[in-house]
Amino acid sequence: MKKVIARAIITTSILSASMLMAESDNIRAYDLAGTFGVTSIKNDGGIKLKNGTFGVSLQMNNFTVKPRFDFEYVRITDKEKLIDGLKAEEVNSLIKGSINGVYEMKDAETFFPYALVGLGYEHVTDETQGFESHPFIQGGLGAGYRFRDNSFIVRLEAKLLQILGGETIKGRSEDNEVITTLSFSVPFGRILHPSKAPVMIDSDGDGVMDQFDKCPNTPQGVRVDGAGCPLPEPKTEIIKEQVMTSLEGDECPVKIDGPDRDRDGVEDSIDQCPNTPCDFSVDDKGCPVKANLMIHFATDKANITDYSRPLVKKFAEFLIKNKGSLVHIIGHTDWRGSDLYNMALSKRRAKAVRDALIEYGVSASRLSTEGKGEREPIASNRTAEGMALNRRTEVRLTYPQYIDAGEQE
Repeated sequence: MKKVIARAIITTSILSASMLMAESDNIRAYDLAGTFGVTSIKNDGGIKLKNGTFGVSLQMNNFTVKPRFDFEYVRITDKEKLIDGLKAEEVNSLIKGSINGVYEMKDAETFFPYALVGLGYEHVTDETQGFESHPFIQGGLGAGYRFRDNSFIVRLEAKLLQILGGETIKGRSEDNEVITTLSFSVPFGRILHPSKAPVMIDSDGDGVMDQFDKCPNTPQGVRVDGAGCPLPEPKTEIIKEQVMTSLEGDECPVKIDGPDRDRDGVEDSIDQCPNTPCDFSVDDKGCPVKANLMIHFATDKANITDYSRPLVKKFAEFLIKNKGSLVHIIGHTDWRGSDLYNMALSKRRAKAVRDALIEYGVSASRLSTEGKGEREPIASNRTAEGMALNRRTEVRLTYPQYIDAGEQE
C-alpha cells in the first residue's frame, strides 16, 4: 500500500512538472496564507487526526502550475502511537519546509478545486531511533473560495506525506502522514490578467473605454486622443483666408497688355465693374460671376474674429461700390458634434457674416444665408488643421443677369 501511494505521488509530480508555464488567470501575483489543521502521524491502524498543525505559505500566481512554499509546525500529542517500545515521548514536534506545485482549475472564478504535489524536508525535534529527520514527498487535493473580487481566499486541503529513506525498526518503518488544513490567504502584488474579461463601457461614445477615459464627459462626436480628451486646437498659427487682395498691391498679376486697373483681365474701357478683386471670376464685361470669401471660426463659435472683421468690412465696401450682385452666405462646421447641432451652428455662422455686412452698409435684400453643417469639408477632419479649415463661411457673389452698359445702379 505504501509503495502504491509513493509511486502515485512521484508520477503526479513528474506529470505536473512537465506542464508548460503560462500566465495565470488570477488577479494578484502572490497569495500569503496562514494555515491551521491537524496531522495523523501513525496510520497503520487507521487515521487519527490528533496533532495540531500550524504554518504559513506563499504562492506565486503567474504560472499555470503555481509554485507554493510551505512552512509547517506540528505539535506532537499522539506520542504513544508513534513507535512501540521506543522513547516516543521524547519527540515533541515536527518542523517541515516544502516547495509544491499547485494546479487550479483553469476557468474557475469564485470556487475552484485544485491539486498539488511537492518535495520537502521534515525536522524531528529530540530525534529518537525510528523517528528521525528525513526528506519527503507529498501530494494532495483542495478546494478554495475567493471573496470580494479575489481580495480574500479560504482553502480546505488534505495531503498525504511519504517519508523518504526512513529506517525499519521492529518491523515498523517511518512511513506516511495525513494532514488536513484550513488556510486563509490574502492576495497581494501586481494585478495579473483577470479571470473574466471586464465589461467594457464607453459612456460618452468617444471610442475610449471608461476604464481609460481621463475626460469621461466629452461631447458626442468630438475628436479625442488616446486618453479620451479632446484634441487641441491648432497653435497660434493663423490660417490664411481666401480674401480679396489689395487693388493697389503687387499680389495681383498682370493679365493683359492694355489698361486694367483692377487686374481682372478685362480692359478698363469695357470693364463695367472696375473695382473687381483680381481673384474673382468675371464675365466678359468684367463683373463677378462667382466669388468666394472664406471666414474661419473657433471651435463651437459663431462670432467673427478680430482677424477676420477687417476682411468682411473690405468686402462690404466692394459690394456697396458694385451694386446689383446678390450675396449668398453658406456656413460650415467640422465633423465634431451631432448633425443637428452642426447644422444649427453653421446657420449661426452664416447669419453672423450677414449681420456684419448689414452693419457695414450692405442692403439686407441682397443677402441670403444657408447652413450645411459638416457635409461639405474642404480639408481632412482627421487633423486639427483640417478641422480649422472646415470651420468657415463661404460668401458667393453672383449676378441675376448680365449688366449691360449704362444699366449699373
